[in-house]
Amino acid sequence: MSKVSKSINMSAKPKNALDNKNNEAEVKLMQRAYAAMGILCLISTVVFDKSKDMGGMTFPIMCLLMLGFFVGVLLYEDKLNVQNAVLLIIAAGFVVRLNYVIYTPLSETVRTRQHDLFEFGGTKGHSAYIEHFYNNGFTLPDFDPTSKAQFYHPPLHHLIAAMWMRILTTFGMGYTRAIGSLMFLPLFYSSSCMFVVERILSKLRINGTGKLIALSIVAFHPTFIILSGSVNNDILSILFILLSVFTTLKWYEDPTTKNILFIALSIGLGMSTKLSSALVSIPIAVVFFLKLINEKKKVYENFMQYCIFGVVCIPLGLWFSIRNAIKFKVPFTYVMKLSEDSDQYIGFHTVSERLFDYKYHPFKNVFLNRVSTDADYFEYNPFVAIIKTSMFGEYKFSSSVESITPVCRVLLIINMVMIAVSLAATIYFAIKKNRFADTIEKIFLVFFQILMFVYFVKFSFDFPHTCSMDYRYIVPTCVLGALFIGASVNQFSENCKNKSAVKAVNISVISFTSLFCLTSTIVFIMLGKAS
Repeated sequence: MSKVSKSINMSAKPKNALDNKNNEAEVKLMQRAYAAMGILCLISTVVFDKSKDMGGMTFPIMCLLMLGFFVGVLLYEDKLNVQNAVLLIIAAGFVVRLNYVIYTPLSETVRTRQHDLFEFGGTKGHSAYIEHFYNNGFTLPDFDPTSKAQFYHPPLHHLIAAMWMRILTTFGMGYTRAIGSLMFLPLFYSSSCMFVVERILSKLRINGTGKLIALSIVAFHPTFIILSGSVNNDILSILFILLSVFTTLKWYEDPTTKNILFIALSIGLGMSTKLSSALVSIPIAVVFFLKLINEKKKVYENFMQYCIFGVVCIPLGLWFSIRNAIKFKVPFTYVMKLSEDSDQYIGFHTVSERLFDYKYHPFKNVFLNRVSTDADYFEYNPFVAIIKTSMFGEYKFSSSVESITPVCRVLLIINMVMIAVSLAATIYFAIKKNRFADTIEKIFLVFFQILMFVYFVKFSFDFPHTCSMDYRYIVPTCVLGALFIGASVNQFSENCKNKSAVKAVNISVISFTSLFCLTSTIVFIMLGKAS
């Protein structure tokens, strides 16, 4: 055995019959809950007409009261176990997302908190891309995709959206209302992310307090709420990235051909949605390589699996890029770039200024300093930008509700504390031996986290405009950060002999997580007052 082989623990986490039985019960329960969530999305599409003002206060209050009632019943019957608590967290996260979607208007000309959507009926943006498929029998555009904004993206999201509109209009829904109903697709994708995260946590055996903490952060994270109403390809690509993480962990534990095909499909479909989804393939390739060099007796078997993976993943993920390269000479890595004449251009700042200059008191304004925010300067520090945009996107919530600013400031402060906790948890997870992940799984998860941050910084310098510093480009870091917090809380509780220290850590993390979730919910209920 090589030195590399000896240094890496390849042993699988032990299982017994009870573990398998409990896991099967969990899976069945989550499948039923997922089906119920999908049905609720369908019902919402029929019930809520987003071409009209739906209001923003009565619905969430009723739903939160209903959730409180169910919690009370479960407590009274002594049935508030971890799995029931998981379902309640997911249900509450879904309610907050659904409420946001209901009060956020969308029509041919109204585009509230949307990214690069533009007006329907136009010739550019994600809206025109969707309408192209709707109006042209789902055939690909036969022109240079760089000639119209956003048409360079792979078309999976836009095809699904066009098919959804075609189904709705075929069954009698008006075109304007069908446009508004497009928001129920990202609602479904964002809500699906909660279920995938729950499966990732279960796969790593992060249970109890750690699981509830990690899932709560994802369920109530503002980025997932904002993206639940964003009719572009961001949230679908994020869902496929998370599925890639889960399927990789599943394959690593049970390396069958079926499981590696699931990885190939997750990455390939992600790249058919947004090419940057390919970033997850780098840490996955590291897992493949380490497994190959450590299992000397299975080199041929593993190599054949990798070939099957490539046969499925490469054409599925790159077909659109290959087509555009051959037909229109579009580079594989093409991304639309704003001109230097744009008022968002920040390329005149030096690298040192962008990374280390804080003379403008960047957190004086809790929202991103950019065009039309009456700011003293435009945001140019990528680290400040991701802290702000992770909570509020590129939007100024106070433009809609002036009284929301103090609550947003509290949320921003709590977020910064949670970021510090997640950084500490990442280090603790990486260096401490634990029962949740062996060395290769640690390398996979921590390396992916670091890689996303490096990619983000590089991207913000390659495309030096304010909009390039949006947290939506690296949303999976939120999930991994939450995962590291949950795992570290559980591991510290198990290993530390000082019970007072364990209690203090648990109370602190639970308190800040609860404050984070509560404050986020309040912000997005208040935002509905003026939408």
